[in-house]
Amino acid sequence: MSAFYETLIVISPTVSEEEKQKIIYSYESFLRRQGRIIYQINWGKKKLAYIINKNLFGIYHIFYCKILKSSVKTLEKKLNQDEKVIRFLIIKINNKALNYLESKVNITLKKKFQDE
Repeated sequence: MSAFYETLIVISPTVSEEEKQKIIYSYESFLRRQGRIIYQINWGKKKLAYIINKNLFGIYHIFYCKILKSSVKTLEKKLNQDEKVIRFLIIKINNKALNYLESKVNITLKKKFQDE
């Protein structure tokens, strides 16, 4: 059964712009094959809360998507094996989160989610 997830990836700041695009595209392609991407945000390079692998900064990218639970496990495995992804977080989205996102992102995610 499909559910809605927010997937945050933090890419190493040492990658080139071309490598960054390839990494984002590979996860975008995976999520599109496994379900549907509703929205995505590229936050760019931000300072980390703490040092990770000797990095003070990371490149943040967020996907909001609808995928199968089994696909989440595959995505976690793929992210864990990717040396260029220094951190990631996958959370299931509930109605309260949808309302918050609608107010912040200024799009009607809930309607898109319910249509599927």
